[in-house]
Amino acid sequence: MTDIKDSQYFIDAIKKEMSHQRFIHTLGVVEMAKELALIHGVDLSRVEIAALLHDISKETSKEELRKIVFEHFPDEITLEDLDSSEIMHGFAGAAVAKTKYKIDDEEILEAIKYHTIGKAGLSLLGRIIYISDAIEKNRNYPGLEEIRKCVRENLDCGIILEISHIIEHLNECQKYVHPNTKDMYKWLVSINKKDVNF
Repeated sequence: MTDIKDSQYFIDAIKKEMSHQRFIHTLGVVEMAKELALIHGVDLSRVEIAALLHDISKETSKEELRKIVFEHFPDEITLEDLDSSEIMHGFAGAAVAKTKYKIDDEEILEAIKYHTIGKAGLSLLGRIIYISDAIEKNRNYPGLEEIRKCVRENLDCGIILEISHIIEHLNECQKYVHPNTKDMYKWLVSINKKDVNF
């Protein structure tokens, strides 16, 4: 496995593979994820690697994403998923992190795989990557500052708030809400003893 602490190796590698805009976003996710890792007691080096690699397949063509996903996760993907690069790039990214970058840390791979849709039982590291992707400093949307404030105080409650915004927005647009996202919401509400309200 590549030295998990050699973040410069990954920075140099992804810079060559990403557009400038994607690279800037990725560095924003790294910054946010490291801040949350310090607050919530998660290993910084592992969080940094997961953040650096989370979008490694974001700019891959839909056809190639389908090929990678079929090869590595044939039983974990639905027809709806196969129509969405937004969903598939997380799965494909986990496969690329494992095969190309020799990452064998299962929590890092899980964090990459589920960083857009989440899942019930997602590790603390995974939850940090999930929310950091949504709230890094280059993002801008209604309610963002409230979510940023909340995750610094209580990570799970901040994620609950963020998912509530997502579900409300997607429902208004009559768009598909991934079952994983709903499941993570319900799970976080359950473990944080809050009422499920959708």
